[in-house]
Amino acid sequence: MARVELHDIVKAYGNQRVVDGIDLVIEEGRFVVLLGPSGCGKTTTLRMIAGLEQVTAGEMYFDGRLMNHEPPERRGVGMVFQNYALYPHMTVADNLSFGLESQRGRGSRRKARAQVRARVLEIARLLEIDHVLDHRPKELSGGQRQRAALGRALVRDPDVFLLDEPLSNLDANLREKMRMELSRLHDELPVTTVYVTHDQGEALTLADQLVVMHEGKICQAGQPGDVYAKPGTAFVAGFLGSPGMNLWELRGPLWGEAAAAGGVHLSGEAWGDHVGGGASVVVGIRPEHLKLLPEGGPWPARVECRVDVVENLGSHVLVHAKLHGAGQRSLVAKLETSAGLRRGDRVAFSAHAEHVHLFDARTGARITERVARDRTSVDV
Repeated sequence: MARVELHDIVKAYGNQRVVDGIDLVIEEGRFVVLLGPSGCGKTTTLRMIAGLEQVTAGEMYFDGRLMNHEPPERRGVGMVFQNYALYPHMTVADNLSFGLESQRGRGSRRKARAQVRARVLEIARLLEIDHVLDHRPKELSGGQRQRAALGRALVRDPDVFLLDEPLSNLDANLREKMRMELSRLHDELPVTTVYVTHDQGEALTLADQLVVMHEGKICQAGQPGDVYAKPGTAFVAGFLGSPGMNLWELRGPLWGEAAAAGGVHLSGEAWGDHVGGGASVVVGIRPEHLKLLPEGGPWPARVECRVDVVENLGSHVLVHAKLHGAGQRSLVAKLETSAGLRRGDRVAFSAHAEHVHLFDARTGARITERVARDRTSVDV
C-alpha cells in the first residue's frame, strides 16, 4: 500500500486547464472515489496518478517519493479500465498471469512459474472465477469479464489500485452486485484505491473518502455521509443526490411579503440573526426532507406550489411542482405515499431547520450554519 499525495496538480492542453490546481492526500489503504460530471477532470486525474498522462505542474508523491516523471511500470499501480481491456485470444488464466510474466526491470516482483500459477489461483478464488480460468473473454458473462479485469490488476499486488468507471458497462442489477463485491474485496485486500465514477450510488456505497470535482477543481472532500448531509457548495448540493437538492435563489428580503410572493418564505424568527433582511442567498432542501403540509394553519414559513407531475416509483413517490408566482422555479419532494395528490393541486411543504441549507448566491459557498432559536420547523 502507498500514501498518495497530490500538491497543486495541473493538467493543461494548450491554454485549457482540465485539472486546475488540485490538492489531495490519500492515506494508505483508503478507498477514495472521485465523483463528478463528464469533463470535470476526474479521469485525467486518475490517469496522471497512473502515469498515463504527464503532470503539467505541481507535484505527486507515493510514500514521499516524487512520481512526476516515473513511467507507469515503475509506480506499482494496477488499473482497471471501463472497457475491461482483456486480451481476447488469451484464457482468463493467461490474462491474469500476463502482467506478472511480462514485467521487466522489477526483479523483486518476478515470480517463478509455479508462484505465478499459485498467485493467479489465489486471486481467481477470491473473485470466484477459478472455474473459468480456461475460458476466453468471449465465453464469459459481463460480470465474469469484470472480475477477470479486476483480477489482472490485483494479481500484481499493486501499491495503488486504480479503477476508471469499471461498472458502467454492466446492467443495473449486476452493477449493484459488483458494488458489493468491490466493497468486500477492499475489506479483504485493503490496498490504496482510487475509483472514478459519475454514479452516485457507487460513490456513496464504496468510498471511505468522497471527492467531488467540477470544472477541474475539487469542490469538496470528506466522508460520504458528511458531504451529503452538509454540502460545501451549491454545486455539490445540486449534484449529489437523486433527485438533487432543491435550490432557490432569494433576492432581497428572506421573509415577509416579498419572499412569500415568490412561493418561498423563511421564518425571520428562525434565521433573522443569521442572514440580513436584504441579503441574496440560495436556499436548499433535499427532496426527502420535505414534508407535506395541509392548507391553512399559522406556519412561520413555507413553500407554496402547484403539483405538476406525480411519479409513483414503488418504494416512494416523487412530486414535481411549480412554485407560486415564481416563473419557472420548481420543487421536487420525495414522499412515502402520494397522499392522493393530482396535477393542479395547490400544496405547501416544510422541512426541519437542520435540513435547510443556505449558500452564498454569488460564490455558491455554504453559509456557516446556525441553529434556529426556536428549534421549530422552518418551511421554505
